[in-house]
Amino acid sequence: MLFSMLVIAMTAIVLSLIGAWFFSPALRRWMEEPKYRMLRQEGRFDAQRNGSAVPDRTAAPQSHESDAGVEK
Repeated sequence: MLFSMLVIAMTAIVLSLIGAWFFSPALRRWMEEPKYRMLRQEGRFDAQRNGSAVPDRTAAPQSHESDAGVEK
């Protein structure tokens, strides 16, 4: 009985969070901000490492070149 109540409670919590994420753009931005912050930091790091002032977002990353069908 206790296990069933825990499963029901956790399911309700997960469904309510999914619903809040789906229907609230402000909450979605807040929840996804760490991902975008990390991507901005990575872009700055790559630009600094490559010696360019602005990261080049048009070129595919080297790890994905083979996925795009580009041969060397």
